[in-house]
Amino acid sequence: MHRSLGKMSAYKLFNWRDRAANTILETVQAFLELGEAVATRWIQTRKGVMLLQMVPGDNASGAIYVFDRLRDDWYMLSFEGCEDRFTSDLFDRVFSEYKLFSYVEQPGLLLSQMQLA
Repeated sequence: MHRSLGKMSAYKLFNWRDRAANTILETVQAFLELGEAVATRWIQTRKGVMLLQMVPGDNASGAIYVFDRLRDDWYMLSFEGCEDRFTSDLFDRVFSEYKLFSYVEQPGLLLSQMQLA
């Protein structure tokens, strides 16, 4: 099956265990503060969170991140055709096309998509 942005890969950024917060809201806010960014999309399940993180004022600066709530790991999703220039509309299309909700429901699936950073 041909996908519009080519192959998807996941890159483990870091383990968040030492920065554990009381709530998922605090965890996400702390992560966003690292990049001085905002989340224009936020999808959350009991096991994972997916964010479209953007630079304020730049509508084509989005990158997709997943937080594995069970392992306390943050991942960045990368696509051959786009890594960190997502718009909200492109994210919505890719979310459906690549069935990204499965990685929010089961972040452990990202381990099979892992690439060395």
